[in-house]
Amino acid sequence: MDGALFGLAMSFVSFNTILPVFIQQVGGSDVAIGSVPVLWTIGMNFPQAIVIRLTNSRNPVKPLVLRFGLLNRYSFLAVGVFTFFFVKDMPTTISVPLLLALIFFTAVTGSFGGPAWFHLFTKTTPMKLRGKLLAIRQLLSSSLGIFGGSVITFVLATFAFPNNFALLFVIAYVLSMASYLYLRKLKEPISDSQYPDPAPPSSTFGDGRAILKRNKNFRNFLLADAFTLMSMSASAFYAVYAIEKFDVPASYAGTFTVIVMAGMVAGNSVFGYLADSFGHKMTLIALALSSVAASVVAIFAGNILMYGFTFFFMSWTVGLQVISRLSFVVELCSEAERQTYIALTNTITAPTVAVGILFGWMARAYGFPIMFAMAALTGFLAAVWLYFFVHDPRIEDRMRVANIG
Repeated sequence: MDGALFGLAMSFVSFNTILPVFIQQVGGSDVAIGSVPVLWTIGMNFPQAIVIRLTNSRNPVKPLVLRFGLLNRYSFLAVGVFTFFFVKDMPTTISVPLLLALIFFTAVTGSFGGPAWFHLFTKTTPMKLRGKLLAIRQLLSSSLGIFGGSVITFVLATFAFPNNFALLFVIAYVLSMASYLYLRKLKEPISDSQYPDPAPPSSTFGDGRAILKRNKNFRNFLLADAFTLMSMSASAFYAVYAIEKFDVPASYAGTFTVIVMAGMVAGNSVFGYLADSFGHKMTLIALALSSVAASVVAIFAGNILMYGFTFFFMSWTVGLQVISRLSFVVELCSEAERQTYIALTNTITAPTVAVGILFGWMARAYGFPIMFAMAALTGFLAAVWLYFFVHDPRIEDRMRVANIG
C-alpha cells in the first residue's frame, strides 16, 4: 500500500503530464518547460553519489528511508503553499525560476532516500520476485491513478489558476503522508553481507572508476541508458504540444494522466512477468522502443484521440523503467557493491536528460515534429545498443547451468 498510495500521489504532480502544463500556464518558455524533466531527473539521481555512503554500511537503512521520505513529502506541501499565496501576483520572470527551483528541491529530497529505499526493497524481496512485485506496485498505483486523473481533470476545470495547481500539490502531500504510515510498518531484515564502514564520497567515486574500468557490460548498459533517458526527455512536451496543436484546455492534462495510468495498468499486467521470465534486458529494449513509438505518434497523430496513444506508449516507458532499470543493474554486481552501482548509474546517466533543454530550443526554432524525430532516433539507438552490446547476466547464468547439466 505504501507504493500504491505514493504512486497515486505522484500522479497528481506528474512531471510528464502535470508539471510541464503548470509551467506553461505560469508563463514559462519552451526551454523552461523542457527544464522540468531535466531538473526532476538530475535532482532525483545526481545527489545519490553524495549520500550513498550513509546507506552502504552495516547499519539498518529503514531509519534513513523514513527520515528522507518525510522531507520529500513536506516538499509537496511547500510547493502547494507557494503556488497558492505567491504565484498569481509574481511576475513570470520571478515565479517561473522559483517554481523550477522548488521542483528541483522536491526531486533532490526524493533522491536522498532513493538508494536506501531500493536497498531495503532488495533486502526484503527475492531476486526472482522483484519484477513481479514492482509490477504489482505499479499496477495498484496506476489503477488508483485512473481515478486520480479524473480528480485532476475536475480540479483543473473547476478551480481558478493557480489555486487549481496548488490544490493538486496539497492532495499529493496528503496521499503521500498516508503512504508514509504504511512505510513505517515495513520490517527490515538483518543483512548477511558485511559492508565496509562509511567512507567519504571520494571513496565512492574511486570505487566507481574501478568498476567502470573492469565491467565492460556495465559500461555498455550506461551508454544505452543515456540514450534512453535522452529519448524520454521529449515526454515533457507531449501534453504541451497536444494542448497547443489541438487547442484543448489545460484541464486535458487530467485526461492525459488517465491515459497514462490506464496504459500502465495494461502494461504492468505483463511487464513484471516478462522481466522475471525472460530477463530485464528484453524489457529495457521494450522501454526504448516504447519511447520511439510515443514520439512517432506525436508527430503523425491527426486528432486528439489518436494522439492519446502517445501517452499510452509513454506510460509503458515509465512502468518499464521502474520495473527493469535498477533491477537490471543490481544483477550486474554483488550485494556488497549494489548501492555503489545504483549511485553510479544514476549519477553518470541522469545528466544526459539535459538534452531536454536542447529539445525545448529545438521545438521553438524548428518545430515540435523535428524535436520528436530526434527523440525517436535516440530511443532507437538505445534499443540497438542494448540488443547487440549488453548481455543479460541472468540469461547467461541459465545457459551456463544448462550446459553443465
